[in-house]
Amino acid sequence: MADWKSLREMVLARCQGYCELCGLALTDNFALHHRKFKSRGGKDEINNLIALHHDCHNLTSSSVHMNIKKATESGHVVSRHAEPNNIPLRLPNGSIVTLTADGNYDYIERIEGYGW
Repeated sequence: MADWKSLREMVLARCQGYCELCGLALTDNFALHHRKFKSRGGKDEINNLIALHHDCHNLTSSSVHMNIKKATESGHVVSRHAEPNNIPLRLPNGSIVTLTADGNYDYIERIEGYGW
């Protein structure tokens, strides 16, 4: 298992420095979000982590933690009974991907756009 610093670098490389919810450029101060919460059995693994602005993570009413239903529909949150690598994630440009164990996107539906 990779250490936290390595995971952070891998996630940042995968998303090319863009928030995986809103699509805006990240600053150095961003959150690594567990799609399957640790309280639901989620692990510190590259295919369970995405990069989000703190506002997109838990600070606004539209954040993944404040709007669980919407976040689950887009794949930003994964249920207790699912495996994150099997649940598609909708990127900000509309592309649909799964997250791979080697830290990449596996495109299900690719839409060309900023950052991806």
